[in-house]
Amino acid sequence: MMTLFNKKANQNDRISDLPSNVIDGILGNLRIRDQVRTSILSKKWRYMWTSASQLCFDEHFFESFILLDDDPEPVVSKIITDVLMIRNGPIHKFSICVSADCEFDISTEKLNMWIPFMSRNLTHLKLLNYCTPPDENHMPDILFSCKELTYFKFSSFNLSIPPNFRGFEKLLELHLECVEFDSSALENFMSGCPVLEKLNIGFRLGSNRLVISSPSLKVLVLELHNTKLVCLRKAKNLSDFTLKAFHGRGYIRSSPKIKRFSLTNWGKNSYEDIIHPMLLSRSFSSLEYLKLDDLNLNDKGDILYLVRVLESAPSLIDLVIKQSYKDIDTTKELYRSKELECPRILLQLQTVDVHFRANSQYTTSLIRFILANSPLLKTLTFYCSYNDLGAPMMLNFSKDLLWMERASPKAQVNFRHI
Repeated sequence: MMTLFNKKANQNDRISDLPSNVIDGILGNLRIRDQVRTSILSKKWRYMWTSASQLCFDEHFFESFILLDDDPEPVVSKIITDVLMIRNGPIHKFSICVSADCEFDISTEKLNMWIPFMSRNLTHLKLLNYCTPPDENHMPDILFSCKELTYFKFSSFNLSIPPNFRGFEKLLELHLECVEFDSSALENFMSGCPVLEKLNIGFRLGSNRLVISSPSLKVLVLELHNTKLVCLRKAKNLSDFTLKAFHGRGYIRSSPKIKRFSLTNWGKNSYEDIIHPMLLSRSFSSLEYLKLDDLNLNDKGDILYLVRVLESAPSLIDLVIKQSYKDIDTTKELYRSKELECPRILLQLQTVDVHFRANSQYTTSLIRFILANSPLLKTLTFYCSYNDLGAPMMLNFSKDLLWMERASPKAQVNFRHI
C-alpha cells in the first residue's frame, strides 16, 4: 500500500506543469486573496503567486476590513505595500477599486510609495476611489512616470498636468470617471497621447466647454452633466460615438462623419438641443448603426426628429429605439401622423429593434413609415413586456401590423418578451 501511495505521490502535478503563460493567466484572473491561497496547492505553488504579473485589490478586498474596530486604513495600506515588496517579477496590470462604503483614500503619499515598484513595466493601471470627492484628490505627478501604459482608468481625481509631462506615447485607452478638469487640462493630456484610440468620460465635472481634438481617436463615450458645448471637429478618425446627456443645451457643435452613434437623452432637453438638425447631413452621411435610448414616443417632435435623422443617414443599416419610461401614458389617444404616412425617402435599413412598454401615440405611424420605406429590411423586432402591454393592446397592435404596407417582401416581424 505504501509503495502504491508513494508512486501516486511522485506522479507529475498536472497543475504545476502547465505553461508559465497559462499559470500567469490563471493567477491574473484571481482576486489578491485567492492568489495567495494558491500557495497551498503544492510546494511548487507556494510562492508562485508572488510572480503574477497582475494585481487586483477590488471592492471585496477593501470591504473585508470595514468591520474592524480600529481604523483599517493603516492595515490595508501595509498589506498592499508588503505585497508589492515581495513581488518576484514585473507587474503589468495593477488595479485598486475602493467602494463608497470604505474609508480608504488613495492618496498621493501612498501612490508615491507604490508606483516605483512597477512603473517601468506597468501597462494597465486602474485607480477607482469612489469614497473621496475629486476636489480633494489632485492627480499625483508620479502617475505620469508610467511611460509604458496602454490602458489607464481613474476616478475621483482632479486632473492637473505637471509642467514636465512628456505624454503617454503608448496609451490606447483612457477612462475618466467623476474626474474634475477643465478643457485645457484634457487637451494638454490628450496631446501627449498620439495613439489614443478610445476615450471614456463618465460623469464629467468641470467647465461648460469640452473639446476633443485627438486625431487618432476612434471610439468616444461621454456622460455629461451641465456641459453646453462639445467640439469634435479635430477628431477626424472618430467612428463610434456614445453620448449620455443629462442637462445643458447645444451639446454637439461639430462632429466628424461617424459610423456608429448611440444617444441617451436623460435630461429635459429635446434632441434638437443636443444635436442641431443642421449638423445631421454632415455628421450622419456615413452612419451605419444608430441607437436612440429614452426616446419619447408620445412626443411628435422627437418622432419627426428621428425621421430627419433617417433622411440624413443614407447608409444606415441598424436602428435601435428604446422608449422613454418616464413619459409613458397609456390613456392618451393614439394619433396617425400625416408627416409619417407618406413615403418620402428610400431607407437602407436591414434590422430594426424597438423596445417599448406601451403603445404610445405615434408608435404605429412610425412603424408604418419604416416598413413602407425600407426595401432591404430583414427583421423588425419588438422587445416588450406582455404584462405591461396587456393582451388587448398586443392583439390590436398585431392586427395593425398585418395591414401595414411593406417595401421589403422578406421582412420578418418578431416579438420578444422581456
